[in-house]
Amino acid sequence: MPSASRSPRPADQGRFLVAFEVDVHGNVSRWTHGAEQVLGWSSGEVIGRPPPVPPPWEGVKRWNNIGPGPAALLDATCVWRGSSGARYELSVCTSPAISAEGEVLGVSVAARDISARTQLHEQLQAYARDVRESYGRELHRLADLQASYRATVEALASAVEAKDDTTGGHIRRVCQLGLLLANAHLGTEADDPQLAYGFLLHDIGKLAVPDAVLNKPGQLDADEWALIQRHPEEGARILAGVPFLDRALDVVRFHHERWDGTGYPNQLAGEGIPVWARIFSIVDTVDAMTSDRPYRARLSLDEAIAEVQAKSGTQFDPACVATFVALKTDEVQAMLEAGAPE
Repeated sequence: MPSASRSPRPADQGRFLVAFEVDVHGNVSRWTHGAEQVLGWSSGEVIGRPPPVPPPWEGVKRWNNIGPGPAALLDATCVWRGSSGARYELSVCTSPAISAEGEVLGVSVAARDISARTQLHEQLQAYARDVRESYGRELHRLADLQASYRATVEALASAVEAKDDTTGGHIRRVCQLGLLLANAHLGTEADDPQLAYGFLLHDIGKLAVPDAVLNKPGQLDADEWALIQRHPEEGARILAGVPFLDRALDVVRFHHERWDGTGYPNQLAGEGIPVWARIFSIVDTVDAMTSDRPYRARLSLDEAIAEVQAKSGTQFDPACVATFVALKTDEVQAMLEAGAPE
């Protein structure tokens, strides 16, 4: 191998072109300035000798039997090292060198630097790997955060249930039943964790209602009923400003609105009532009707369903009622019995 006569062009100086020719005996017959500048050997060092870099063909003499034309072209990707040992990744194209008489004189070689392209590909791969790892970490952190949110909501719901001792298990029953109806009526929208948060916290405003009113065994007077009717807005006030509960407030504030506009606190009507609240108002009423209260005995599920159907279009959204009626009765019954007081 001939010795180096000058420093090669550094591999990081961008795109370049190396070109030389090899005769039918496998020796260099032409060595261009580009080859000299990039690889580092002068033409005097390589002319008449085998090329100092391995050409991407099985044998130069095979060109003796190949005529001119596109079929004679060969393309390959290879790695060459210059006289200093510098590494170059190249896209190499070879073709027969043909005389005017059509005689094959040898092989022309042209090589283009693709190191930058390879480096970019490696960088993109590294970036994609970092994105995957970062995404995995974020998913894990998000799961931890959602678990923390859920624990906070359940703690608040337990505080409400401890205050209102007439409705044992009510909050968790209506949450389960509400999610069952929401999945049937809304599809994937029911996967939003805020839906469950709203169901669990629907009565949090009762924390602002005096115990004597909340647990009164007899009929409420007008003033006491006015206090009860304030609990949706009190609940919204308590939870206002909590970022992960912004949509849950739709249930908290509006679950006592009625389809015909005679509910409270804002007398909303029809589709002006958020759909989450429309769904919840049905399961809230069904659970209340099928639970024992100090002022009345429980109804059967069939009786409660009949009552809901009777109030379709007045108290309840007809579409939500239709979805509720289509639920499996035994599944609804099991949820109503879960957590019920012994």
